[in-house]
Amino acid sequence: MNEALDRSEQLTAGLTDFLLAELGAGAEPVVSNLALISSIGNAREPWSFTASWNESGGRRTEDCVMLLKAEAGQLETSLAPEFGVIAMLDASPVPTPPALWCDQSGAWLGQPFFVTGTVAGSASMRPLRVEDGDDDLRAVAIELAAAAAELHRFDWQAADTSFLEPVTPEGVALAQLDLWQDQFDRHRLGAEPGLQWAFAWLRGNAPVAERVSIVHGDLRFGNLLYEGPKLTALLDWEMTHLGDPTEDLGWVYRELWSPRRSLPFEDFLAIYEERAGTTVDRDRLRWYQAFGEVKHSVISLTGARSFHDRLSLNLRHADRRATNGAFLRRFYELVPA
Repeated sequence: MNEALDRSEQLTAGLTDFLLAELGAGAEPVVSNLALISSIGNAREPWSFTASWNESGGRRTEDCVMLLKAEAGQLETSLAPEFGVIAMLDASPVPTPPALWCDQSGAWLGQPFFVTGTVAGSASMRPLRVEDGDDDLRAVAIELAAAAAELHRFDWQAADTSFLEPVTPEGVALAQLDLWQDQFDRHRLGAEPGLQWAFAWLRGNAPVAERVSIVHGDLRFGNLLYEGPKLTALLDWEMTHLGDPTEDLGWVYRELWSPRRSLPFEDFLAIYEERAGTTVDRDRLRWYQAFGEVKHSVISLTGARSFHDRLSLNLRHADRRATNGAFLRRFYELVPA
């Protein structure tokens, strides 16, 4: 308990110094009520706090969420794309938390972090398990389809995207394969012949994108907030990048987080297509669904390797490799015999 209290005090002091540097001495920033959020993420360590400071017109108070980069876990991602995309989308129809501040250096708290404003809502996935569906969840899934379309329609070429890796329609699928195969090669605990074959199949059948868009990379229930029937924010942009928008569609209805009991996938796609003004190629969609199973398998292996190497003490990572059998079975169901 004392150790947790000491860390909270250290982070509060570090945050106060950071805000002093960001806002200037005249702002007289105060950080209070810093607390670890119980729903611990796998790539970021979330904390809530209240910040207040002077600005023109008086004293401003903001409820905030700080996301510290985890030292080890299931993902290897930098903060620059995540914070940059959230900030870039701030004035768009895509619901995101307000982007406030970012320290990519890690100099202030010992770990890189960024801060957003707090958004109301729940991330609970319990309604997904309602056998006959849930009316509020259906409404949120409809809004998620519309939000995905708005994200993929966003004119990223008119914005500063220097924090994102450039890609071409011909190279987006192969770029993602290279990224995840590199992580697989570095973190696997054995030969993993099934995954090696899966990577080879994906590489031999990689599609060309019709267009390049901002891709969330982890678009799904569990990574969004909602209040009743309203979607309030898309969260967890750790894997965002420039890519094929079909990638998000191949991930959003995976069995672990699918809202299919409340909104069938074809209905979701129809709403997306109408809002995006495009038709989703079903063959390309199937490739990205298969890719998603491989990607999640690599994420699981990375978590297991972090625990094996004692870089992470998170018990959720200890047996993650055991989940890969189900993912690979689904992969083989998706690809032609």
